[in-house]
Amino acid sequence: MFIADAHCDALWKMLAMKQPSFNGSSPLRVNTSSLKKGNVKIQNFALYTSVKDSLSRQKKNIMKELYLFKKYIAGNNLIKWTPWKPIQLTPFHTNAILSLEGAGMFGDNLHEWKNLKENGVEMASLTWNEKNELAAGSSQSNKYGLTKAGKKVIAWQNQNHMVVDAAHLNERSFWDVLEHAKHVAVSHANVKALYDHPRNLSDQQIEALAKQNSFIGLTFYPRFINGSNSAVFTDLARQIDYLCSKGAENIIGFGSDFDGIDTTIKGLESPADFPRLLEWLSKHFNEKIIQGIAGVNFHHFWTRKRTKQ
Repeated sequence: MFIADAHCDALWKMLAMKQPSFNGSSPLRVNTSSLKKGNVKIQNFALYTSVKDSLSRQKKNIMKELYLFKKYIAGNNLIKWTPWKPIQLTPFHTNAILSLEGAGMFGDNLHEWKNLKENGVEMASLTWNEKNELAAGSSQSNKYGLTKAGKKVIAWQNQNHMVVDAAHLNERSFWDVLEHAKHVAVSHANVKALYDHPRNLSDQQIEALAKQNSFIGLTFYPRFINGSNSAVFTDLARQIDYLCSKGAENIIGFGSDFDGIDTTIKGLESPADFPRLLEWLSKHFNEKIIQGIAGVNFHHFWTRKRTKQ
């Protein structure tokens, strides 16, 4: 059984490293060793930088992370990176996907967006948690939504088959995006009915995503799962149970947020621990559900996206 992970922040961590590395001795949670041990066949790597920096600094950081990705990750012989082409699963490689988490630094400059596409970025969220030129993030009032500039960018994304990641949007922006975007996913979030957090999804959002045959990646961040600094496998199972009850069993998977979170689910410290999680889940869910969550659902979503180009 293979694993697909729809979100990690390894590049953000690498940006701060004096001697960046991605091999087995790297301090990153996500590295070649942990991916291999976890049988991770698809890993989405996010380009992210702090929105507290100036826009020019944010751009520079994103470009630095792009360089790090190409040199240390895509350049590794255990990683397979074939942007804009169908993913082919192989026994010895992890397929990499490149995404952008927060696009305020690029605004509606379509030249910049074209450059992102040419550099292999296939998914992008319009905001992090802030309000910017394009949309409003999850920490913002719902009186703000998708802007005219945001609609312009989404129209471009539609034409260029780029997925819109709705993970960090407030509810108004989420519904605006769902109305205008062709390809929508939520790379890393949890269930609002189980813990009421602005980053989590309401029942209405879950049902709408299921209706669109979208994708929801469950994050392993305890503060989104139950509001504390600690969570266990049972907490994750509650998320899965609830999503299945809302008809979302075919669109859910993992969006770990490894290397972007300071605490994680107990016993799930890195991708290397995925086999332990799957073994536990096998005692509580049928095999088809587990296979879907583990990797099949995200693989199917990404295959549909790429074959529609």
